[in-house]
Amino acid sequence: MLVRHVLSGLTLAAGICALAAPLSAQTVDARLIGLGGLHLGRSGSLTRYNAAYRAVPERKEQGLGGKFTIPIPLGLIKFFHDHPISKLDKDPLFHPDSAGFNPVETLNLILNPPLFYEVREAPTPTNDVIFTIAKDSLIVDLGKAQVLIPEDEFGLGGSGRPFGLGFGIRGVHLGVTGFVQDKVGFTLNDSLRAFLADARPAADTTAYDVLADAVVQGGFAPEVGFAGRIWGTDDRGLYLGATVHYYQGVGYTSARGPAGFTTDTVIFAGNNPVTPNLDMTIAYSSFGNSFGHGVGSDFGVVWMAGPFEVGAGINDIGAKLTWPDTRIERWTWDTAGDSLSKTLVTNHVESHTRLPVSYVANLAYTLPGGTIVGADVLDRGRGTVIHLGAEQRMGPLALRGGVSRDERKKVQFGWGGGLRLGPLGLDVGFWTHSHSLSNVRGITMATSLTLY
Repeated sequence: MLVRHVLSGLTLAAGICALAAPLSAQTVDARLIGLGGLHLGRSGSLTRYNAAYRAVPERKEQGLGGKFTIPIPLGLIKFFHDHPISKLDKDPLFHPDSAGFNPVETLNLILNPPLFYEVREAPTPTNDVIFTIAKDSLIVDLGKAQVLIPEDEFGLGGSGRPFGLGFGIRGVHLGVTGFVQDKVGFTLNDSLRAFLADARPAADTTAYDVLADAVVQGGFAPEVGFAGRIWGTDDRGLYLGATVHYYQGVGYTSARGPAGFTTDTVIFAGNNPVTPNLDMTIAYSSFGNSFGHGVGSDFGVVWMAGPFEVGAGINDIGAKLTWPDTRIERWTWDTAGDSLSKTLVTNHVESHTRLPVSYVANLAYTLPGGTIVGADVLDRGRGTVIHLGAEQRMGPLALRGGVSRDERKKVQFGWGGGLRLGPLGLDVGFWTHSHSLSNVRGITMATSLTLY
């Protein structure tokens, strides 16, 4: 049983990236989903990643602005109908010991909370794992799940700014912004990858490890910046923007090292058929400890030429943080005591981290008759996303469509529409998604209200 639990855990970790659906986790706006993730309004990712857009007037077309958006959570209603709170203690979805428990399905629920309604669900990976166990032999055939086993590093992460406060006077902006960065990467060693991906028999006296490389850091950054039109008029001109941040890190943790197990001289011989491996170097500066500090900057440019606009922005240039009071520990597994052992390596030392550089490039064109088409390329620090989309407005009605390529290089489609009546807009959007285990796309329907 120990071996089975170890292998199931490693397989589950290998599937994290394959099951993530970036768009559904990023937005609660049905307008954005209907456009395939593209921001046609001068807000969202444009103002976040391009400092010049602070000075660009919002489009005059109906429906592209909005004070804020409220999602209509039809998916949550259905989920709690299918999984009543009163019966969660017996629901196999939340009980690993249940015969109906599917770890991949549970992981997908965590990564993609069912806020919106699933019109057509992507096929759920099945528990078709075959274990061949003999006195001196172990083979694991993952079936279709073998496609989850990566050749290179895989993981999750990115950088974000969860809040921003400030004010502007004549183009000068003063404020404070929160920042957070997380990165969790895994690399399978050669023996483990062959064991899982090729169903190769386990060898004796062999280490089967995952090399982990993770960092999490966050804090706040006082900032000063400028954004304004330096040439032309509102709709035919050149806009520039720049912001300097003084990062104040409130906490940081990094971890690096192997975790796994080593087989005995004969598979399943003796009382310890496998020996756990763990040798992690953990460095951290706890919340409330001495702040980290550093300086970085954002730059952006937007060119307006009547119905045509193009922009580019780059964030967190030179954002290197110095943590003056870091504690470094070594975490190992004590096989004699069958417990985790922590050893202090050094304390009160200086360490350094960096925020990943992120960027956006976009263009949009307004055609006669109320049609707007656009595209953007966005990188948040863990891969490039491409969006293409268009919107056709007919008075209070809008029709939308779009396509995107996500960080996993998978193509997905969006479409939808909306109706605006005075200060209130009702929008519906549809978005395709798929797991790496299947080429069949699921379809999510998003609904939201927008106040203008």
